[in-house]
Amino acid sequence: MRTLTRRDAVRVSLVVLSGPLLACSPGGVAEVPLSASPDDAVRREGSALEIDTSRVPAWAVAGADPIAVVFLEARVIVVRRDATTFAAFSAECPHAGCGVSMVERTRLLCPCHGSAFDFEGQRLEGPAPTGLRRLAATYAPITRRLQISLG
Repeated sequence: MRTLTRRDAVRVSLVVLSGPLLACSPGGVAEVPLSASPDDAVRREGSALEIDTSRVPAWAVAGADPIAVVFLEARVIVVRRDATTFAAFSAECPHAGCGVSMVERTRLLCPCHGSAFDFEGQRLEGPAPTGLRRLAATYAPITRRLQISLG
């Protein structure tokens, strides 16, 4: 697998929102600085994505609440349910293909037309006809790497 360059990391533009961060941010939106996301946290090869979970700042925070991370360039949303349980979803809105790119408490939001989804990917409201497409994800606790099939 190839390691992302700094330029790729800028394109990935990790946007992280979670309950603890919402309390500190005006308007309920928080962003992790790109410098806090090392180039080698995300690797992509063909239709597979590998994430070194130990290098994603939002997942370093211990807590019982799920934390969602949106990987904009890869168009993937990953929800960490606990230290070893992850769920991955396509960030493509089933309504018009826009990027579901915002997290508000426990909701994933599409800014284009207002569709909202829960952390299970189920549609809550808006024009989307279905929930988000779930992606196969496998977590290896020893290496702390999450493999996601994008296909």
